[in-house]
Amino acid sequence: MSKTLWMRGAAAVLLLALAAAPGPAYAQGLAEADARFLQAAAGAGLFEMEAAQLAQQRADSSEIKAYAAKMLEQHRAMNGDIKTLALQKQVTLPDRPSEPDRGTLEALRGRKGPDFDVVYVKKAAVDAHVNANRLFETAARQSEDPQVRDFAVRSLPTVAEHLAMSRVLQRGTPAGPDKLQPPVKGEAPAVSPASREAPALIVPEK
Repeated sequence: MSKTLWMRGAAAVLLLALAAAPGPAYAQGLAEADARFLQAAAGAGLFEMEAAQLAQQRADSSEIKAYAAKMLEQHRAMNGDIKTLALQKQVTLPDRPSEPDRGTLEALRGRKGPDFDVVYVKKAAVDAHVNANRLFETAARQSEDPQVRDFAVRSLPTVAEHLAMSRVLQRGTPAGPDKLQPPVKGEAPAVSPASREAPALIVPEK
Protein backbone atom coordinates (compact mmCIF):
# COMPACT_ATOMS: atom_id res chain seq x y z
CA MET A 1 0.00 0.00 0.00
CA SER A 2 1.40 3.36 -0.95
CA LYS A 3 1.98 6.06 1.63
CA THR A 4 -0.70 8.24 -0.01
CA LEU A 5 -3.35 5.51 0.21
CA TRP A 6 -2.39 4.80 3.81
CA MET A 7 -2.76 8.46 4.76
CA ARG A 8 -6.15 8.66 3.06
CA GLY A 9 -7.31 5.60 4.94
CA ALA A 10 -6.10 7.00 8.25
CA ALA A 11 -7.89 10.29 7.57
CA ALA A 12 -11.12 8.44 6.81
CA VAL A 13 -10.88 6.50 10.08
CA LEU A 14 -10.29 9.74 11.99
CA LEU A 15 -13.33 11.40 10.41
CA LEU A 16 -15.51 8.41 11.31
CA ALA A 17 -14.24 8.52 14.89
CA LEU A 18 -14.98 12.23 15.18
CA ALA A 19 -18.47 11.73 13.77
CA ALA A 20 -19.20 9.01 16.33
CA ALA A 21 -17.79 10.96 19.28
CA PRO A 22 -20.23 12.78 21.61
CA GLY A 23 -20.73 16.33 20.44
CA PRO A 24 -21.73 19.51 22.24
CA ALA A 25 -25.34 20.24 23.20
CA TYR A 26 -25.76 22.29 20.04
CA ALA A 27 -25.02 21.83 16.36
CA GLN A 28 -21.71 23.08 15.02
CA GLY A 29 -23.55 25.22 12.45
CA LEU A 30 -25.57 27.11 15.08
CA ALA A 31 -24.08 29.94 17.12
CA GLU A 32 -23.67 29.01 20.76
CA ALA A 33 -25.76 32.01 21.86
CA ASP A 34 -28.66 30.83 19.70
CA ALA A 35 -28.45 27.31 21.12
CA ARG A 36 -28.32 28.69 24.66
CA PHE A 37 -31.38 30.80 23.92
CA LEU A 38 -33.38 27.75 22.86
CA GLN A 39 -32.25 25.87 25.95
CA ALA A 40 -33.05 28.74 28.30
CA ALA A 41 -36.44 29.34 26.69
CA ALA A 42 -37.31 25.65 26.96
CA GLY A 43 -36.28 25.51 30.62
CA ALA A 44 -38.28 28.64 31.40
CA GLY A 45 -41.31 27.12 29.70
CA LEU A 46 -41.01 23.94 31.76
CA PHE A 47 -40.90 26.06 34.91
CA GLU A 48 -43.97 28.07 33.91
CA MET A 49 -45.96 24.92 33.17
CA GLU A 50 -45.06 23.25 36.47
CA ALA A 51 -45.76 26.44 38.42
CA ALA A 52 -49.10 26.86 36.63
CA GLN A 53 -50.12 23.32 37.51
CA LEU A 54 -49.32 24.01 41.16
CA ALA A 55 -51.31 27.26 41.00
CA GLN A 56 -54.39 25.46 39.75
CA GLN A 57 -54.13 23.11 42.73
CA ARG A 58 -52.97 25.41 45.51
CA ALA A 59 -53.89 29.02 44.69
CA ASP A 60 -56.66 30.82 46.55
CA SER A 61 -57.46 33.47 43.94
CA SER A 62 -59.70 32.59 41.01
CA GLU A 63 -57.90 35.25 38.96
CA ILE A 64 -54.56 33.53 39.58
CA LYS A 65 -56.03 30.17 38.63
CA ALA A 66 -57.35 31.64 35.38
CA TYR A 67 -53.96 33.23 34.69
CA ALA A 68 -52.24 29.91 35.41
CA ALA A 69 -54.54 28.07 33.01
CA LYS A 70 -53.56 30.47 30.23
CA MET A 71 -49.87 30.13 31.07
CA LEU A 72 -50.13 26.35 30.94
CA GLU A 73 -51.83 26.39 27.56
CA GLN A 74 -49.60 28.98 25.90
CA HIS A 75 -46.28 27.76 27.29
CA ARG A 76 -47.15 24.22 26.26
CA ALA A 77 -47.66 25.47 22.69
CA MET A 78 -44.50 27.59 22.81
CA ASN A 79 -42.38 24.72 24.10
CA GLY A 80 -43.73 22.58 21.28
CA ASP A 81 -42.40 25.14 18.81
CA ILE A 82 -39.06 25.21 20.64
CA LYS A 83 -38.78 21.41 20.46
CA THR A 84 -39.46 21.44 16.72
CA LEU A 85 -36.86 24.14 16.12
CA ALA A 86 -34.31 22.47 18.41
CA LEU A 87 -34.72 19.19 16.54
CA GLN A 88 -34.03 20.95 13.24
CA LYS A 89 -30.97 22.67 14.70
CA GLN A 90 -29.72 19.58 16.58
CA VAL A 91 -29.89 21.31 19.96
CA THR A 92 -30.33 19.21 23.09
CA LEU A 93 -32.96 20.77 25.35
CA PRO A 94 -33.19 20.45 29.14
CA ASP A 95 -35.74 18.03 30.56
CA ARG A 96 -36.36 20.07 33.70
CA PRO A 97 -36.28 23.71 34.84
CA SER A 98 -33.08 25.42 35.97
CA GLU A 99 -31.83 24.91 39.51
CA PRO A 100 -33.08 28.33 40.76
CA ASP A 101 -36.50 27.65 39.22
CA ARG A 102 -36.61 24.22 40.85
CA GLY A 103 -36.00 25.99 44.16
CA THR A 104 -38.98 28.26 43.48
CA LEU A 105 -41.15 25.26 42.66
CA GLU A 106 -40.13 23.64 45.94
CA ALA A 107 -41.08 26.82 47.80
CA LEU A 108 -44.46 26.86 46.05
CA ARG A 109 -45.12 23.23 46.97
CA GLY A 110 -44.76 24.21 50.62
CA ARG A 111 -47.46 26.89 50.40
CA LYS A 112 -51.19 26.99 49.88
CA GLY A 113 -53.92 29.61 49.64
CA PRO A 114 -53.07 33.32 50.05
CA ASP A 115 -49.45 32.57 50.96
CA PHE A 116 -49.06 30.62 47.74
CA ASP A 117 -50.66 33.44 45.75
CA VAL A 118 -48.12 36.04 46.87
CA VAL A 119 -45.08 33.88 46.09
CA TYR A 120 -46.51 32.67 42.77
CA VAL A 121 -47.29 36.17 41.53
CA LYS A 122 -43.88 37.53 42.55
CA LYS A 123 -41.65 34.65 41.45
CA ALA A 124 -43.44 32.63 38.76
CA ALA A 125 -45.45 35.45 37.18
CA VAL A 126 -43.60 38.78 37.40
CA ASP A 127 -39.94 37.87 37.96
CA ALA A 128 -39.97 34.92 35.56
CA HIS A 129 -41.56 36.93 32.76
CA VAL A 130 -39.25 39.91 33.28
CA ASN A 131 -36.39 37.48 32.65
CA ALA A 132 -38.18 35.80 29.74
CA ASN A 133 -39.00 39.14 28.13
CA ARG A 134 -35.34 40.16 28.32
CA LEU A 135 -34.27 36.77 26.94
CA PHE A 136 -36.58 36.97 23.93
CA GLU A 137 -35.79 40.64 23.25
CA THR A 138 -32.09 39.84 23.11
CA ALA A 139 -32.62 36.90 20.75
CA ALA A 140 -34.95 38.95 18.54
CA ARG A 141 -32.20 41.57 18.13
CA GLN A 142 -29.04 39.51 18.11
CA SER A 143 -29.75 35.95 16.94
CA GLU A 144 -27.55 34.96 14.01
CA ASP A 145 -29.84 32.17 12.80
CA PRO A 146 -32.84 33.43 10.75
CA GLN A 147 -35.21 30.74 12.04
CA VAL A 148 -34.23 31.23 15.67
CA ARG A 149 -34.55 35.01 15.30
CA ASP A 150 -37.95 34.63 13.62
CA PHE A 151 -39.17 32.44 16.47
CA ALA A 152 -38.01 35.01 19.03
CA VAL A 153 -39.67 37.87 17.14
CA ARG A 154 -42.96 35.97 16.77
CA SER A 155 -42.99 34.89 20.42
CA LEU A 156 -42.00 38.21 21.98
CA PRO A 157 -45.52 39.77 21.93
CA THR A 158 -46.88 36.72 23.77
CA VAL A 159 -44.12 36.89 26.38
CA ALA A 160 -44.69 40.64 26.82
CA GLU A 161 -48.42 40.03 27.20
CA HIS A 162 -47.72 37.48 29.93
CA LEU A 163 -45.57 40.06 31.72
CA ALA A 164 -48.32 42.68 31.46
CA MET A 165 -50.90 40.23 32.84
CA SER A 166 -48.61 39.30 35.73
CA ARG A 167 -48.19 42.95 36.70
CA VAL A 168 -51.94 43.40 36.74
CA LEU A 169 -52.10 40.54 39.24
CA GLN A 170 -49.29 42.08 41.27
CA ARG A 171 -50.97 45.50 41.42
CA GLY A 172 -54.10 43.83 42.70
CA THR A 173 -52.34 42.22 45.66
CA PRO A 174 -53.52 43.96 48.88
CA ALA A 175 -51.06 44.94 51.60
CA GLY A 176 -52.42 42.10 53.72
CA PRO A 177 -53.10 39.66 50.89
CA ASP A 178 -55.91 37.18 50.98
CA LYS A 179 -57.45 37.84 47.56
CA LEU A 180 -56.08 39.19 44.32
CA GLN A 181 -58.59 41.59 42.83
CA PRO A 182 -59.21 41.83 39.07
CA PRO A 183 -58.09 45.06 37.35
CA VAL A 184 -60.48 48.01 37.29
CA LYS A 185 -62.47 48.13 34.07
CA GLY A 186 -60.84 50.47 31.56
CA GLU A 187 -57.51 50.50 33.40
CA ALA A 188 -54.48 50.48 31.12
CA PRO A 189 -52.22 47.44 31.42
CA ALA A 190 -48.95 47.84 33.27
CA VAL A 191 -47.02 47.18 30.06
CA SER A 192 -48.17 47.28 26.47
CA PRO A 193 -48.13 43.71 25.09
CA ALA A 194 -45.78 44.78 22.33
CA SER A 195 -43.55 46.93 24.54
CA ARG A 196 -39.82 46.53 24.11
CA GLU A 197 -39.15 48.47 27.32
CA ALA A 198 -40.85 46.05 29.73
CA PRO A 199 -37.85 45.48 32.03
CA ALA A 200 -37.65 49.24 32.76
CA LEU A 201 -41.11 49.12 34.33
CA ILE A 202 -40.34 46.56 37.02
CA VAL A 203 -42.39 47.24 40.13
CA PRO A 204 -39.98 47.43 43.08
CA GLU A 205 -40.39 44.78 45.72
CA LYS A 206 -41.83 46.05 48.96
